[in-house]
This record gives sequence, C-alpha cells and structure tokens, in this order.
Amino acid sequence: MTATSAYDQSAGAAGEVILQAEDVTMRFGGLTAVDSVNFTVRRGEIMGLIGPNGAGKTTFFNCLTGLYLPTSGRVVFDGAVLPPKPRKVVMAGMARTFQNIRLFGNMTALENVMVGRYCRTTTGPFTSIIRGPKFRRDEKAVRERSQELLDFVGLGHTTDHLARNLPYGDQRRLEIARALATDPKLILLDEPTAGMNPQETRQAEELVFRIRDTGLAVVVIEHDMRFIFNLCDRVLCLVQGRTLIEGTPAEVQSDPRVIEAYIGTGPEDATEPDRAADGSEGSRDA
Repeated sequence: MTATSAYDQSAGAAGEVILQAEDVTMRFGGLTAVDSVNFTVRRGEIMGLIGPNGAGKTTFFNCLTGLYLPTSGRVVFDGAVLPPKPRKVVMAGMARTFQNIRLFGNMTALENVMVGRYCRTTTGPFTSIIRGPKFRRDEKAVRERSQELLDFVGLGHTTDHLARNLPYGDQRRLEIARALATDPKLILLDEPTAGMNPQETRQAEELVFRIRDTGLAVVVIEHDMRFIFNLCDRVLCLVQGRTLIEGTPAEVQSDPRVIEAYIGTGPEDATEPDRAADGSEGSRDA
C-alpha cells in the first residue's frame, strides 16, 4: 500500500457495509459465468476485483449494477435489495463506468457530465418545455456542478471540447466525471486504466484516491496488478466465476494460486474437473 493510500486503511476496513452480494450466481443457458460469489464493500474503501480473462468479473459487475438479474442470490446496497433496473440502481446511489468508453462523442465535455447530473433534478416536463424559473435554476445548478466535476477530474480546460476530440486518457476521466455527477455513494470502475500510458495511469490512481477521500466507496476491475495492489484496501480474485481468494493486496499477490491463475496451471490440477468459461464475455471480460 502506498503512502498516498494510507488514508486510514483500518478505518476503511472497519466501516459500515454499503454493498453486499450474497451467493450471486449468473448462468447463461448451461454456462455458469458467476458461481455463488460473496462480496462486501465498506464505506470509504477501495475494493479491487481481479482475475484472468473469462473469469466472470464484468458479468459480476453487471449483476451488481442492475444490468443483469442474477440467476440466484441477491445484491444489497445501503440496506436495501437492489432491483435489476439500472436507473433505479443509479438513483439509489451506485454509478459505474464501462470497459468500452460510452460517451456522447458529438457533445461537449460539459454536456456529457450534465447528462449524468440530470437524474438528480426535479423539473417536470411542462416547466422544461416552457423553460420556466425552476427549469432555469436547475439548469444553472447542473451546469455549475458539472463544471466543478470537470475541474475535479482535471478536465476543467475541456469544457467546450467535443468528447470525441479528447485524448483517450481524458475520455476515461470524462466518463468518471459523468458517473460522479449522479451523486453516488459507490462508484464502480471497469478497467479505468486500459490503454493508458504510465503517466496517465499514475493520474488515474491519484484521481481514485481523491474520489475515495470525498467519502465514496470505490470498486475497481483492472488487469494492471501494480495499479490494483498500490490502490486497493482489499482485493477479490475470481477464477472461472468462483472466488479464489479475498484479502489484503499483500495476501493476494503472495498467494501461489493467484500466480498460477494468471500464468497457467500445474500438473496437480490435472485431476480437477473442467468447468465452462463464460462464453458471453470472451475477451470483453476484464
């Protein structure tokens, strides 16, 4: 754990549970993508999710965020069972980014963030059509908050730039700003450093720490092990849809099963029964 992430790790570990997945299983026909996974995230904690390609990480993310309804098990967020409806999940206080960037390319950076902010406004359709006083107040507040978030992620200079014209690393940060605009209690980041150079990766790490320091819990899927182990308070490793190990970065990175999962299996695994990988994820699953 780096000095930067030394932000009261013990307090984070002892914090109140905000997200709990209980025996979550996801099947696609005869394929089991996620198999009875238990997962807990506490307030103010950075939790890492790792595993080789096809391990079920993105499918598990989709179960947590309402994109998939688990075949069995349940997801409890802030004391309530989450419905499998992404909008209700966002309104409850959970936001996410995606492995493949999903921005509105022909809208400006500010407009992209404003889209995320609108879920917290209460202006009705009639007032919006006639652009009444409440609409103007809400629009001003949305614009100001969105600019604050652009500044927070280091993109204050890109306000009027089209999203499609931004460098790749800036697009990643813009997507995080849009997720933050929904006022989440927990943010889930799916491969936030994919395709980034070392300098951009360091900037992403610093940004995640700043997000955590505002009081949010953070869950990160990432293949960059150095990034994960420097960043996270705890790490969960999935292999073939099952939990291999959960623990501190030091415990996980020293476990020989984790090394084996990434570089290949040994002769002692020859007697283990074969299990189908999640064909629905393929190379997309981070």
